[in-house]
Amino acid sequence: MPENQPPPLGAVIDIGSNAIRLRIGGLGHNGRLNLIESVRAPVRLGQDVFQNGELSDATIDRTLKAFSDFRALIDQRAIPSAQVRAVATSAMREADNRQALIEKVQRETGIPIEVISGEEEARLVYQAIQHALPELAENNVLLIDIGGGSVEFVVLEKGEVAALESFKMGTVRLLSQFSGRDNKDFARILDEFFDANAGKLRELIDGIDIQLSVGTGGNIETLGQLGRALLGNDSPKRLSYANLKALGKRLDELGYDQRVEQLRLRPDRADVIIPACHTLRKSLKLVGKPDLSIPGIGLAEGTLLDLLRGRLTSATHDALAWARAVARKYHCDMRYVEHIRRLALTLFDQLATVHGLPAYDRLLLEMAALIHEIGIFVRPDGHHRHAYYLIGAMPMLGISAEEQKLLAVIVRAHRKKLPDTDSEALKNLDKGAQQRWLKLVALLRLAIALNKERQNAVQQIQCLCQDKQVEIACSGKGDFLLERWAVIRDREIIERGLDRTIEVVF
Repeated sequence: MPENQPPPLGAVIDIGSNAIRLRIGGLGHNGRLNLIESVRAPVRLGQDVFQNGELSDATIDRTLKAFSDFRALIDQRAIPSAQVRAVATSAMREADNRQALIEKVQRETGIPIEVISGEEEARLVYQAIQHALPELAENNVLLIDIGGGSVEFVVLEKGEVAALESFKMGTVRLLSQFSGRDNKDFARILDEFFDANAGKLRELIDGIDIQLSVGTGGNIETLGQLGRALLGNDSPKRLSYANLKALGKRLDELGYDQRVEQLRLRPDRADVIIPACHTLRKSLKLVGKPDLSIPGIGLAEGTLLDLLRGRLTSATHDALAWARAVARKYHCDMRYVEHIRRLALTLFDQLATVHGLPAYDRLLLEMAALIHEIGIFVRPDGHHRHAYYLIGAMPMLGISAEEQKLLAVIVRAHRKKLPDTDSEALKNLDKGAQQRWLKLVALLRLAIALNKERQNAVQQIQCLCQDKQVEIACSGKGDFLLERWAVIRDREIIERGLDRTIEVVF
């Protein structure tokens, strides 16, 4: 891009449970995010959904009005449709009539809404924090994003995602679940509810010594501002555990109207600030009371970064980092699985004209190579089945729920017999996905066979494709006896998946 040409702009709409936000901005020549438009519409979708299970007509009308206003701002900046993304979180995930709203918004504004998972939400928040605070790469950090419908926790170990979880304990949800604004028992109920869920957070930390914490979301930013206004803090960007305890006591003493009048809180902030403060304080206490950094960014900024950088590139990086974290968590031999990954990618690239798989499936193969042995942690016997269940149950970064199902079945089939076509594993895949699955399984099995002795002996692969035959020439060190045997053993499955006869030459 010429230096005098402004960078392309993107627009993101974050459809949260408490508010809907628009962010318009671009990446500067230094790679930093520059926001030029930041608008918030206080449309509380969660109030309907968490009480009644669906959005009311009035809430749908307010949402349409917000989108119409946002559409006008986007058009003023002449931002193309490809550079516009709208993501919806907890309330929309749970609304029975969400499709009606999605269709109305699309019809009236031309903006498609993407309902994202809690894991994708956590990934995008992580994108924003990683961008804003690159110095966190040297520490073990707990990221806390408090929204209206859910709270996302991400654990970073030396800059890499070690664990993440989305908890249904957002502020609007807790208000709806435990009633009124001025209930004297509300604070006690909030603490008891957190304590009931604390075990899950302890499992998430899993012995990692948390050195710093980072908080995102409008409520946390407001707490930072209150820390400066009420406690005399130098900056709204940092809070200590003692600060949070003092703020919580002050907020609990005031009624809703007093919080609006005396603290000058917005009406849609004065109620949800209570559960936010309690959740944040209890979270920090659980991990050793580290100081809290408040960078002033969150899901909207992370989504905008993801859009501007190229979603595939960002998702691929996060997915691979997560796969490696999972492999380490389950004590895989990293030297071995990294070599399997390299062999699998070489086969994928050199046999592209044979398998005809889309480029994105390269990522699924790479992830499968990294985590195919995690089931050994549960039990060596039948570990391919244990890995299948683990992958299906765990949160997964950078891939969709459908891709996660496909990944699990690829790993399920990396050894022993293939699952039957009417098995539970394959019934969840459509016909097209099953065809992709068999090809990816063939490539993964071939890579594993070429490192059967686990000594990383095969160093070079050269594939020659002729009509219905593939010749694979391997070179390296060793006698390759186990590798020869493994290829012969899996030849039928490999040839079925690639629809070619294969000849492996050592």
